[in-house]
Amino acid sequence: MPEITLKITDFVLDNDNPRITHAEGQQEALQKIVQNQKTKLVKLAQSIVEHGLNPMDRLLVLRLHSKPERFIALEGNRRVAVFKILTNPSVMSGLEMPDPMKRLLEREAEKFSKAKIEPISCYELGSRQEGDYWLELRHKGENQGAGIVDWSYQQALRFRTRPPVIQALDMVTERGGLTAEQRSKIADKFPTSTLQRFIDDRKVRKALGLDVKKGKLVTDLPADEVLKPLKRIVIDLATKQRQVGTLMKTQQMLDYVGSFTKKDSPDLTKARVTERTVDEIPIVEFGRASRSVPRRKPDPSDRKEVVPRGCQLNVTDNRISQIYKELRTLKLVDARNAIAVLLRVFLELSVDHFLENNGGKLSYTDGTRERFKKLDKKLAEVVDLLVSMGVRRSHFAMIIRSLSVETSPMNIELFHLYVHDRFAAPSPERLTAAWDHAQPLFEKIWP
Repeated sequence: MPEITLKITDFVLDNDNPRITHAEGQQEALQKIVQNQKTKLVKLAQSIVEHGLNPMDRLLVLRLHSKPERFIALEGNRRVAVFKILTNPSVMSGLEMPDPMKRLLEREAEKFSKAKIEPISCYELGSRQEGDYWLELRHKGENQGAGIVDWSYQQALRFRTRPPVIQALDMVTERGGLTAEQRSKIADKFPTSTLQRFIDDRKVRKALGLDVKKGKLVTDLPADEVLKPLKRIVIDLATKQRQVGTLMKTQQMLDYVGSFTKKDSPDLTKARVTERTVDEIPIVEFGRASRSVPRRKPDPSDRKEVVPRGCQLNVTDNRISQIYKELRTLKLVDARNAIAVLLRVFLELSVDHFLENNGGKLSYTDGTRERFKKLDKKLAEVVDLLVSMGVRRSHFAMIIRSLSVETSPMNIELFHLYVHDRFAAPSPERLTAAWDHAQPLFEKIWP
């Protein structure tokens, strides 16, 4: 179907949009959108009036009839509702909506100019079914990367202003000679607000040999001296060697920095006459600093098989032992699809084996019919049994969370997709993360 451009008068609301369920007519559809969106509709109207339509988005439309031409917006129904209100605010007279909301929309209608958004870029679909894939991709999260991937807190800060805390973090990650594992931990839920407390506190900054001027992080120290304490702080926070709750007050942060050994403490006697921003420090100067960093040991996250070499499970069942052996030997770069299936099978067979040998059951009776339990139910029973044997429940937090969270590498539905969906391809990173989440459980099942 073609790319087309339309005018506001060409659109009608989708009476069967997922946001509102079914509506009997256009007025009822508009009423349901108003009830569903409330002040969000006002914000959208204000954005359209001030900035126009997002040039990165276009509407997905379905031709309703040809004479006169009218199109349903399968993607863009909220925008069509705003178009109707801005071009004809009298449509609100028959709607149930708060008076303040109505007044705000009337005010925006007075400022609205159709010329600012017309012609409107659209893509015409042949059927609703044709649009299902794209609508799901747009509205159901990241979809393992195929959908829209939200920025992290760090990424959003870096985009908006790149404040001093991001300048410090970038210096450590780009110039600190970090391992792949350390970089991964910094990228994953790093407590940026805690590092920001170090940068915001004048006394702590002074102890680190830093200052902030005109939004820039500055120092009078050479590269290696300013990098040492920041690198220690960042790594401690990323690896949870230091809990954020112990670094809330100035004195707590000063005591922590004061406990650093010479290896991590800045030598303030090496201060130069003039200051410079950390961004102005030449890369070659960091090169001299990094030479003093000892060569890193092999990083466990760089493994070529899904099972890390240090993991030794005592698998006593012959069939399950064969699967475990294959998981230990297959290479991630060559057999990731096979590994994904085997990993799912290994998990369920291990759970079944433990239940059968510890008084659990794999099925239940529903009336007169026997039904097999789902994996999440069996897993919950395994965890309960292990807890009754003295293992802390928190030991299994990651695997329990992983099975139910949609974006987790060990999610049940994701494993089903690997088996049944020809477009779902497991990555080596997701597979190793999945094993790491489940390994504490495997170690208790196969001690």
